[in-house]
Amino acid sequence: MLNEHSTRAADTRTRILEAAFHVLGRQGYENTSIKDIAEEAGVAQGLVHYHYKSKQQLVLAVLEFVCQKVELGAVEGEAGALQAFEHTKKMLREARATNALYVQLIGVSLTDPVIGPGVLDFIRDQRAHVEDIARQVLAERELDPTPARGIAGVVWAAILGIMIQSLVDPEFNTDEAVDALAAMSLSAVFSPAQGA
Repeated sequence: MLNEHSTRAADTRTRILEAAFHVLGRQGYENTSIKDIAEEAGVAQGLVHYHYKSKQQLVLAVLEFVCQKVELGAVEGEAGALQAFEHTKKMLREARATNALYVQLIGVSLTDPVIGPGVLDFIRDQRAHVEDIARQVLAERELDPTPARGIAGVVWAAILGIMIQSLVDPEFNTDEAVDALAAMSLSAVFSPAQGA
C-alpha cells in the first residue's frame, strides 16, 4: 500500500510541476498563482500547498525539473566539449519555453529572497558542469587546469547571452553563435602559447 501511495504522490508532484511550467510559461511568474497551477493540474489548491509550501518553492522545483544539466557519460575531453555544444544548440532550438522561464527567474532572483539563492545554486551547478568539461579538455591537452573556472564563467555567460538573443530576435541564428563560441573557446584552450 505504501508503494502505491508513494507512486500516486510522485505522479501528483509531476503533474503539478508540469502544470506550473505551462502556466508560468503562459502567464509569467508575477501573474501566476497557486490557484492557477492547481486548476491547470486538475488538483485541489491545498494539494499544491501540501507538496510545495510556497509559490517560490514550487517555482524552484519547476526550474530543477525542466532544466536538468547535460550528462555526457563516458565522453570526455574535446569530444565531450563538442557534444555539450551540440546539446546546447538543440536546447536553444527546442526548449524555448524553458529558456524563457529561466531568463525570467534570473530577473526575479535579483529581488526575491527565496528564488535568489535557488537560482544562484542552479547557475553555480551549471557553471561547475562546464568547468568539469573545461578541466577534461585541458587535461587531454596536458595543459594547466587553472583556467577552467574562468573558461566556464565565460562560456556560461556567452550561452546565457545567446539564449536571451534567441528569445528576443526571431532571426538570430543560435546554431551559428554556438558554433562560433565552440570554435573560440576550444581554440583559446588549445593555444600553443598556453602549452609552452
